[in-house]
Formats: sequence, C-alpha cells, structure tokens
Amino acid sequence: MSAKWLTVPGMIVCLLASASVAGGVTFHDLSLDEAAERAVAEDKVVFVDFFAAWCAPCNVMDATTFQDPDVAAWLEEKTVALKIEVEANETNETLAKRDGVRSFPNYVFISPNGNVMDRITGVRWPKEFIRDGESIIQGENVIDRARAALAEVSPQNPVLRTRLADAYAEMGQDEDALREYLWCFDEGEKHLGVYRSVRLSYLLREIERLGHRYPPAREALVERRQRAEQRIVDGSAESDDIAVYTSINRTFDEQEASLALYDRLKDENTLDGPTFEALADEVFDLQVVAGRYEQIVAEYDLPGRIEEAFKTYNTSMKVFRNFDALFEEKGDQLDDFTKMTLQNVLAQPDALDSIQQSGIDLLRRQVARIYQVLVGAGLLKDAAAVAQQLIEELDDAETHNALAWAGYLTGSPVEANLAQARRAFEMTDGKDIVIVDTLARVLAILGHRDEAISAAETGLAKAETSFDRMAMTACLDYCRNHPGLTVTEVGDVDGP
Repeated sequence: MSAKWLTVPGMIVCLLASASVAGGVTFHDLSLDEAAERAVAEDKVVFVDFFAAWCAPCNVMDATTFQDPDVAAWLEEKTVALKIEVEANETNETLAKRDGVRSFPNYVFISPNGNVMDRITGVRWPKEFIRDGESIIQGENVIDRARAALAEVSPQNPVLRTRLADAYAEMGQDEDALREYLWCFDEGEKHLGVYRSVRLSYLLREIERLGHRYPPAREALVERRQRAEQRIVDGSAESDDIAVYTSINRTFDEQEASLALYDRLKDENTLDGPTFEALADEVFDLQVVAGRYEQIVAEYDLPGRIEEAFKTYNTSMKVFRNFDALFEEKGDQLDDFTKMTLQNVLAQPDALDSIQQSGIDLLRRQVARIYQVLVGAGLLKDAAAVAQQLIEELDDAETHNALAWAGYLTGSPVEANLAQARRAFEMTDGKDIVIVDTLARVLAILGHRDEAISAAETGLAKAETSFDRMAMTACLDYCRNHPGLTVTEVGDVDGP
C-alpha cells in the first residue's frame, strides 16, 4: 500500500469536505424570541448553530455529527435547536454579533432569559458533542472542557491543544492562548503529522486574529516569518521554512512579498534546485493571479502538474471506494487519536461522501487553474485538450463553470468559455447564482451586452440571500459598463 494512503486522515482532520444538509437533527423554524418562549415552556435551553455557507467544518458537522441519532435525540430532549446562516441577511449578522460569534462553526447555548451560557466551536464527533453540551448545561466553562479532553487523550495532541488555546482566547486569557497556539505551531506537527495543514491554515488565522487585540501574537508570527526568510535567503532552508514563510504572508494578506522573494532569488540563481522548486510551487497560484501566463508556461512543467493532479485524485478515489477494508488493513499504523477520528468518520453515513467530494473539488480547481494559464498564454489547442480531459472525468455543471470562469479570469475568454458557461447554466436550469454570474460576465466581455444584462437581472431577481444579491448587483454593474472585446480580440478554440 502506498504511503500516500496515510495522508488521507489529514484530509479529514483538516476538514476538507463539501456541503451536506443536516438531516438527523431537527432545527426549528423559529425566531430567537419564539425559541426562548418554547424553551421556558419545555424547561430547555436554546441551541443555535451559527454557520456560514462557505465554512468547511460546518459542512463536516452537517454530514457527520448532526446526522447522528444520539445527537439528534439529545438536542431534542435538552434544547430548542435553531440553525442560522449568519451572512444570509443583516438580522442574522446582528444576532451573531450580539451573541459573540467570531468564527465558524459556532454552536451557542442560550438560557431562556437570553443570556449566552457557553459555546462549542469547531468540529466535534457525536460523543464529544453530547459530552460538551452536557457540560455547558451543567455550568462548566469551555476551558474546563478543553482541559479535560486533553487530559483524556494526550497533553501533546496538537488538535486538542488547539482547542484549549481557542478556549483561552474565547475567555479573554490572551497570554495563555498564545502560549498554547505557539506550542501547536512549533511542536504540533512533530506529534501528529496530519496536523500540518491545520497548522499552516486554521492555526495561523487564529493567531493572527488574536494579534488584533493582543500584539504579541502578531509579533510572534513576524518573528517566525523573518527566521524562515533568512534561512531561505542564505540557502539553509528546509521545505518547512518555505511553507511557513509563504503561509504567514498569506495569513497577513501580504503575498506580494512571497512573489517578490521568488523573483529576486530566481534572478540571483543562488538556491539549489529542490529548494527553488519548492518555493516555485508555493508561488504558482500567485503567478496565475498575477497573470504571468507566458512566464508560467516557460518555468513550470504544466503537463507534469496535470498528471500529478489526476494521479492524486485517482489514488484518493481508490482509497475512498475501499475505505473500510483499507482502514482495517492499515489502521494499526495510525496513532490512537487519528484512529479514533477515522472510526468516527466511518460511523457516519454521509461522511465519506463529503470527504470524497473534497477530492473532486480539488482536482477541478487544480486543472482549471492550469487551463486558465493556457488560455491566457494563447495556447488554445493545449487548453482545449486539458478541458476535454477534465470533462471526461468530471462532466458536471461545476466543472463546466470552473473552466468558463478560468477563461473569464484571463480577461480574454474565448468562445469555448461561453459554450462552457451556457452548458453549466443549462445543467442547473439557471438556478445557481454562481453559474449565472459566470455566464453573464463571459457574455459581457465577449460583446453580448444585452443578453448579459438580461441574465444578470434575472439572477438578481432570483437571489435569496444578501450575499447573492450583492454578488448579482456587482455582476449587473459589470455587464452594463463593460465595453466588450472587439471581434479581433476574441479568440477561438475547438473543444469543450
């Protein structure tokens, strides 16, 4: 069995999952005031799942814990449960702010008199969720629960120490929070290899967010970034230094620094091959965003990247199709915490489907990005071949839309991109706002102004959330104001 299989727990721990609708738990269609009245009458508390549509951990909970019959029964017995999409409208945003929601997922327990009792943040498996919920109803606080969970497993488990740090931050104990966060960042991966992606994404965001009110947190990240940069420059860097440097820049929204360092070291030609290749890989997406299409074609092995993307995808799909058997065969190679995590996943009916969908989404993103480079560089036959390869594997609306959007992002989409956008629109009957947005923008830039405006206006009329209305309003403004490419500017390309 390939060692790559052992990276699958990392996909789970890092919450790479797609959306799924909660079916086990009954969430009531009530206002908070109505829920409070019902809670008084039934001697319960109010439970609110504050979520965001884009929140991957929220989707994991929907696909796993909230499908569990014991969780559903416990919430029904103890609470009046509500589910509120924070970004759907201003009222929900106000409620979330009032109840101290600062991250997602955020599960808030509210007494019938309207006071926040406590909250659960992040993913919890069914037994953990019930245990933590009972603790809240009994009056224990989030730090007590985090300490107990850590003591039960291992004081060196970085996932649980991250939860402890989150608890300290939630209670305003910033110095303690930073101490735990930094231990997790500096030492966590040594104790749990699959923690790497959490470390370079969620953990960094939480430290940076803490830094908004507690400056030593930001200073700690700046210090670690400087050390990593120095080792990169003097040639002593390891792969972790490159990942740390670029990830902190990404967290600070200072990614131009990563691209500038890459350009500088490329000109100086002072790094050894593997180190420079690692840095080049980290800044690939930045170069795409910067529109350096011809340079990317010259500097990167794009066919090799496509081959690797499909190879990883096929390996992961094989794993998920035979997950039970593989877990039984290789489970003894995993640490106890990861094994427990996988056992919880296997116990949930929709969890593997959600995680498998994350692999599909990853392939689509990776290949569409390369397709964008090829269209932007004018290599239209190569682009058509790449699009055909992806569609043969994933012939769905999301794939056609991803290819159309990739063409749009170049600023010079081709007629094939319009065909892709129309196909995605047809496959969804025009009901997906994201796809309507793509179609309208591609129409506008290719000179079909009236049709573009009509599509955007129809999309705006159908928009149900504040986010969708805002997106379609921006799209409509774009369609009305874009002059459209001239006939000679519009490229053509055979294929899908």
